[in-house]
Amino acid sequence: MPRRLLLVMLFSVLSGWPAIAEEAKVAVQMKGIGGLTCAHWRSTPATRTEGTIWILGFWTGLNYVAAASEQNQPNVNETEVMSQVEKVCAQYPSQVLASAVWKAYLDTNKN
Repeated sequence: MPRRLLLVMLFSVLSGWPAIAEEAKVAVQMKGIGGLTCAHWRSTPATRTEGTIWILGFWTGLNYVAAASEQNQPNVNETEVMSQVEKVCAQYPSQVLASAVWKAYLDTNKN
């Protein structure tokens, strides 16, 4: 039960994140590029590389929480992960990257 509570808390925090950079101050102590916008991530080759590494680590963390709480995990490869995040970021470039990854994760997990 505590594991499911952790997943619910994670969802609550991430789903409530502001979508624009000026409002990106959140209660979560986000580390790395995930606390910045999709537009920032996509702005240079260096930030794209940094973001890609961050995205894959965060996605792995989401899978870990899902597994620990006996939830479904999306069965996708790294290329599909990045494609899904790109799609969300293209629609909402001012969205916080972590929030975009969370949305992509949930959307992918529905399939």
